[in-house]
Amino acid sequence: MSRLALLTLLAAQLACLKPAPVNVFRMGDKVQVGPLIYNVFETKWLPQIGEGPEARTPAHRFLILHLTVVNGGAEPLSVQSFQLVDGSGQVYQESIEGKDVPHWLGIARTVKPADTLDGSVVFDVEPKTYKLRLDDGSGSGVVQMVELPLQFEANKSPVPNAFGTPK
Repeated sequence: MSRLALLTLLAAQLACLKPAPVNVFRMGDKVQVGPLIYNVFETKWLPQIGEGPEARTPAHRFLILHLTVVNGGAEPLSVQSFQLVDGSGQVYQESIEGKDVPHWLGIARTVKPADTLDGSVVFDVEPKTYKLRLDDGSGSGVVQMVELPLQFEANKSPVPNAFGTPK
């Protein structure tokens, strides 16, 4: 068989390979990627982190994600930095501006077998809907996504009852 015919056959076979399917989960769902199991509980948008002269302002807005990561494997594992993907496919990297965020997971994180990391990660992004991209870091191509709908906390004002006092 000639080289050209062999290369054509190989190219045709590679063209038939489909990338691994990407599943999209909702917040609150347990998402397994390799031996790691993720669960995103809450999102919060902040105009700054910290108070007074120590306050840090974002280029856009801080998005704080509260999540857990469970190691279901037999070896300690590094948890990769997180990425957000918007509707147009643009990818945004996790911010290192987490100082003063309650329970910030930091940048270098390892989780022992059968152990859980519980904390927050930070992004500096425009307020809109995103998906959190999760992969196992092995280059296997296995990717899962968690939908993060755009939600702001409503200003909660107490509603008075018939006696004029807040319920």
